[in-house]
Amino acid sequence: MPKSLIYRASDEKEAIRQGEILTGVIQFIPVPAESSLELEKTQFKSLLHPYAIIVSQDCDLDWDYKARQNQDKPYKLLNSVKFCEVYTAQETRFNAILPISSSEWNLVKSNRHQQYHFFEKVPPEGELNNEGLPELTVDFKKNFAIDAGFLYHQINNKIARRRTILECPYLEHFSHRYHDYHGRVALPAQYESEKGG
Repeated sequence: MPKSLIYRASDEKEAIRQGEILTGVIQFIPVPAESSLELEKTQFKSLLHPYAIIVSQDCDLDWDYKARQNQDKPYKLLNSVKFCEVYTAQETRFNAILPISSSEWNLVKSNRHQQYHFFEKVPPEGELNNEGLPELTVDFKKNFAIDAGFLYHQINNKIARRRTILECPYLEHFSHRYHDYHGRVALPAQYESEKGG
């Protein structure tokens, strides 16, 4: 089988990685309407993320993993791991609330749309379970974080599943686009050109 240039299968014997796609990640979020003013009585609901990609920095993830293995250097532990939500390309393209036009979709699938990042399908050999993954899109606007210890708990108990990791330079391309999107500067007004200019 030819080796994938974009993906490599996740390795359960190493730290989770920036650019790693997981499936089945559970996030607990507070429910304000049902929450009590007493914090210890706050109600939570679970939110399943069918696909998610890690955007935390690799070096931080590595230090966190080593600290958890050796039970030392607690100052190296992360309090959370940052993710972007990932959807199948079909879910993004044909979103029932706001479907994307054909011309805009052409920008998305060629990674020229600022808000989205497109991934071609993952072949079975590039994925830990040898099942492959469909075409996917990341929405840079949809971010969340999971307590690092709770994330490893989900992974160790096969609730969340590690699947695939972006290879260089595709990881750097994704990371650059993510940080570029979040580094935008809001201007009070757009630049204007003089007539005839």
